[in-house]
Amino acid sequence: MLGCAGMTDLAARLTREHGLPVLDGVGCAVTLAQSMHRLQLRTSRLGGYAPVPEAKRAYL
Repeated sequence: MLGCAGMTDLAARLTREHGLPVLDGVGCAVTLAQSMHRLQLRTSRLGGYAPVPEAKRAYL
């Protein structure tokens, strides 16, 4: 697993050289976001992502 966007171009070469799968974090994140979009998944509206209650909006 590569650690930063600066290493993105190394994944394919390292995979070939070592014969092991090398994961690029940026590529993995983009693919995950694309999959979530295709599945029409949305952010949960529970917990920390819940709308602010009307009574608390005056204090924001």
